[in-house]
Amino acid sequence: MKVVYSEHYAIGIGQHPWHTSKYARVLERLKGQGVITDQDVIKAQLADDEDILRVHTTEFWEKLQAVDFSAAEIERLEIPLHQAVVDFFWRTAGGSIQASEQALKDGVCVHLGGGFHHAFPDHGAGFCLINDIAVSLRSLQGRGLIKRAAVIDCDLHQGDGTAWIFRNDPTVFTFSMHQRRAFPYFKERNSLDVELEDGTGDEEYLAALASALEIILDGSRPLDLIHYQAGADPSAKDTLGGLKLSEAGLMERDRRVFAAAAAAQVPVVVTLGGGYPVDIEDVVRIHTNTVLAALAYR
Repeated sequence: MKVVYSEHYAIGIGQHPWHTSKYARVLERLKGQGVITDQDVIKAQLADDEDILRVHTTEFWEKLQAVDFSAAEIERLEIPLHQAVVDFFWRTAGGSIQASEQALKDGVCVHLGGGFHHAFPDHGAGFCLINDIAVSLRSLQGRGLIKRAAVIDCDLHQGDGTAWIFRNDPTVFTFSMHQRRAFPYFKERNSLDVELEDGTGDEEYLAALASALEIILDGSRPLDLIHYQAGADPSAKDTLGGLKLSEAGLMERDRRVFAAAAAAQVPVVVTLGGGYPVDIEDVVRIHTNTVLAALAYR
């Protein structure tokens, strides 16, 4: 199985709950386990301007080009903003496009990065500057590679930017299962939302996911691609969330998504999304398990 990655994904943002070194560590672990080789790694490239502009406004694109944002805009983003950060998000958008293209060829592909679902067309928010999920889907649709897609967002936080971008688009079914009382505190409306209470554990979570997958893949909406946002932050060890999933529960979550996609014969592209534990090895292990589940699906 191919994975998409770039050594440029480790960016300097100081002391922050988002450990950007996690992407390299996941790849290192996969190589150490002998399941991924150098030949399996596709190097992420910067997205074309045309693809960024399929989703983001011209004014916002100009700000990205100039790295010219107000203090209020940077505060809303919640990470430091400099050229390397902008390049990172630009490249992850390109990486998600490449991973989506590869998924169409192989049935599944994991982007060791991506999933920046809080970015809106005209602004960034919540650690997300460019919405790579929307950019990749719009790119594939614009080039006639797919017609219909679904977003299965299992990050702890609602994919509000993605929901807003596709709010009036019947060709993209958006699903988000998230903690109700977590950021973003104003929720957008997806095609299907499942809001979970604080303390939700494995059993309740997996039951809700099973019901949602039946709706998403009921056969009435033929799909060409599923974009699976496999956030690690529903973990009980996450510092920014209040859900209580075990690692075994997260592994079963991944297995069920891949099994449902396989039964429906729909290719899957995966982004890793969030994950903010105290110990970086916890998030690395969860993300690695997601890749292993994808390998089993293939």
